[in-house]
Amino acid sequence: MGNSGGKMQSEEERRRYIRAMDAAMNQRFGRTSKHKLKIVIRGEKECGKTTLTRLLSGGLFDAKYVASKPDSAEELSVPWASGPGEDVLLTMVAVSESDRRTGEEAGANSLKIAHDEKDRKAAARRKAVKGAAADRASHYKDCDGVIVMVNPGKEWTFSFAKDVLEEIPEGLEVLLLANFRDQADQWVTPKLQMQQHIATSGRNVHYCECSLANMFGMPSVEAFLRISLFELKVRDLSKQMADREGAIEDAVSKAAKRTKAQDFTTHAAISFSGGAARDPPSTAPLDSAPPGSAGKEGGK
Repeated sequence: MGNSGGKMQSEEERRRYIRAMDAAMNQRFGRTSKHKLKIVIRGEKECGKTTLTRLLSGGLFDAKYVASKPDSAEELSVPWASGPGEDVLLTMVAVSESDRRTGEEAGANSLKIAHDEKDRKAAARRKAVKGAAADRASHYKDCDGVIVMVNPGKEWTFSFAKDVLEEIPEGLEVLLLANFRDQADQWVTPKLQMQQHIATSGRNVHYCECSLANMFGMPSVEAFLRISLFELKVRDLSKQMADREGAIEDAVSKAAKRTKAQDFTTHAAISFSGGAARDPPSTAPLDSAPPGSAGKEGGK
C-alpha cells in the first residue's frame, strides 16, 4: 500500500509539473510579434520533429505516433514572447525526409547487419542526401537557425544528422537535439560520440538532450531560439550599419562636390543681380540717415 501510494503521488507530481510547463510554454508562445524568426527542423523519421513543433506552439504531447508525409515540409507560425519587449513571430518548418532505409533498418528491433553492409547503405544514404540537397535548399531561404533531431536509440538517425550538418549553410545557428532522454538505456549512439562530433563542427553548432514526453530539455531548446534571435538582430544591425555607412559616404561625396563647385564671385554676382531686380539699392551712403528721418526730427 505504501509503495502504491508513493507511486501515485509521484505520478501526480509529474503531471502537475508537466501542466505547469505547458502553461509556461503557452504564456511565452502566444503574444503579438515584433521580430520574425524562422527555424528549420530536420531529422530522420520517428525523431520527434512534429512533436517538437507542437510543443513549441503551445500544444500537448501525444504519445500516438503519426508518420508525416515523406518529402514534405510542415510550416507553422506562432507568437513567441522571448523576453520583456521581445515578442517574436516564430516560424517552424519541419522537413519530413523520404524513407531511404531498407526493411531491415526500418524496424526498431532489426537484426544486426554486417559492418560492410551497413557502410554500403550509409554511403548510399549520404549520396541520396547530397543528391537532393539542391531540392531542399529552399528550406533554408530566410532561415535563422536549424534544429537537427536524433533518436540515439536508432543509429542511422545520427548518421543522417551528420550528413544534414554538412549541407547546412554557413553562419546559421544549429542545435543537435538528442531526443528520448527518458530511454537512455536503449541508446546505441553514445552521448560522448555526439558531443565529439559537435566539438569539431564549429562554434555555432550546439548540443542538448531532451525528452519531449515530459518536457525535459525544453528550456535549453528555448535558449537556442534566443541565440538564433540574437544572431538575427546582429545581422539586422550590421545591415543597418552598412546602410548608414553608405549614406554617410554618399553625403560626404556630395558635400565635397558642392564645396568644390562653389565660387563666391559668381554667387555674389547672382545674389546682387537678383537683389537689384527685386529692390534697387539706395545711392545714399550706408551711414546716412534714412529718408524722412530729418523731417521727423524737425517736427519735434
